[in-house]
Amino acid sequence: MVQVVWAEPALADLKEIYQFIARDSPRYAQITVEKITRTAARLRTFPRLGEVLAEFPARQYRQLVVGAYRLIYREDAEHGRIFIMGVIHASRNLPPLLENR
Repeated sequence: MVQVVWAEPALADLKEIYQFIARDSPRYAQITVEKITRTAARLRTFPRLGEVLAEFPARQYRQLVVGAYRLIYREDAEHGRIFIMGVIHASRNLPPLLENR
């Protein structure tokens, strides 16, 4: 099993997702965030579960789609870790959002 580490920007993404959805439904906001975190937890056992991102072929980012969101991560196999880099709405353009993460 590998360790799943959430980068600060990814945690901020989760908070923003919760706050946005909670304006209409706190219950659905909680369900959505829990679904995203459960999906990320699956990476402990299956670190290469997601598909490689075409937008960043040199960085070896992968993604898992969770509802309307893209869970972006990269594997550090040498140290047995997965880094969650962001949780981005599928309608948003990835390159500018991930450049500084």
